[in-house]
Amino acid sequence: MILKSARLRLAGTVILLLMSFGFTSGLHAQSAFCTDAGCTREKVELKRICDFIVANRASYPTIYIGGYYMRTLVAGSQIFGDKKYLDTAVAYGDYLLAHQMENGFWQTGYGPVYMADTGSAIALFIVLYNHVDHDRQQKYFDATQKYINSIQREHMINPDGSFGTGWRKVVDGKLDTPLFDEYTLSSALTGAQIFTWMYDRTHKDEYREISYHALKWVFSTMNSEGRIPHILAEEGFVWEKRDDPAMQKKLFESQVYGTSGYVGEGVIAFDLHCQKKSWQKWIEGAVKPNIEFLLRTQLANGTWSEMPQTSWDRTRSIGIIDYMIWYYDHVKKDQRILDAVHKWDNYVLSDTNDHENGKAYGLVYDGNEGTGRGQVSAFNTASSLTGRALADMITPGIDAEW
Repeated sequence: MILKSARLRLAGTVILLLMSFGFTSGLHAQSAFCTDAGCTREKVELKRICDFIVANRASYPTIYIGGYYMRTLVAGSQIFGDKKYLDTAVAYGDYLLAHQMENGFWQTGYGPVYMADTGSAIALFIVLYNHVDHDRQQKYFDATQKYINSIQREHMINPDGSFGTGWRKVVDGKLDTPLFDEYTLSSALTGAQIFTWMYDRTHKDEYREISYHALKWVFSTMNSEGRIPHILAEEGFVWEKRDDPAMQKKLFESQVYGTSGYVGEGVIAFDLHCQKKSWQKWIEGAVKPNIEFLLRTQLANGTWSEMPQTSWDRTRSIGIIDYMIWYYDHVKKDQRILDAVHKWDNYVLSDTNDHENGKAYGLVYDGNEGTGRGQVSAFNTASSLTGRALADMITPGIDAEW
């Protein structure tokens, strides 16, 4: 009871702070995805995350994690009206601009150059675009244009529409050992998301076509249960060997929840911004088996994936929340979607303990920093994606506003 009272007092403090800045109109608006009236509890949690990011993660070297942290801040700046959130995100955008290599790509911060990571990171340019001056807008566009030109020049788009993986390493500032093998996540995060944005900016049909064919390939790999495989030959997930029982198990069981979350990000961008009704109708139908699979296999505590706490699959599965919010708002208002989001929300925001669920989930702002390299990366991934999910719950679609 004491701990619950403390959380309520904190909620009251945040409400008063919001009112002092004049942000009372949004405070009383009820999102269907929040479990608390006016999203008060969710706003308290999101503000905790945003303040933590500004104080502790303003310059994160692994770009996909940094990108998600900063995208949380862009949303937080709109929800709370706090300029320091936007300033921190803009500064990180400047960091990305300064670190683009001459060849058009970015080092990911841990070795290989994966175009999946790059798509997550430079999606920050997309959400920042309408909040910066014209000079920065032009720099964001030019950097992204250089990136997609380089992808095409280096033949990183396969004939079947899938995107290659990237490069194994960087040596003396140069890309070394190209990885042309199809990769589910680069196809979604760069293929569907970044190329759709470039279509939105330029109205060049070729970019929209590339996004469409990338997603066509992704959903062509989905099995009858609605599982989207994690295809990444570089790490042993080899699509060409899918008839082997051991490989089939690996492809369709070990990392399907994180994969769904990331694929959902590409789906959202494409559906909302491809501006072609026949393709929107197609993608909104194509995702249904995957959504049904996610609803059917959500764990009793509201999370996804029975893999260990620090596993790739569990720490990336949080993107499923944003995916489901989009599905409910733009495809079908299914009560099961609301129930699934509420169940996850109640787990993460449980008032019955001292953030024990957050710690168990690997949230660094709840005190779970981890000690090894894998733990640090895993828990920062979980934390940054949780911020994005909460922002989407409070203001549905905020991360996809172009």
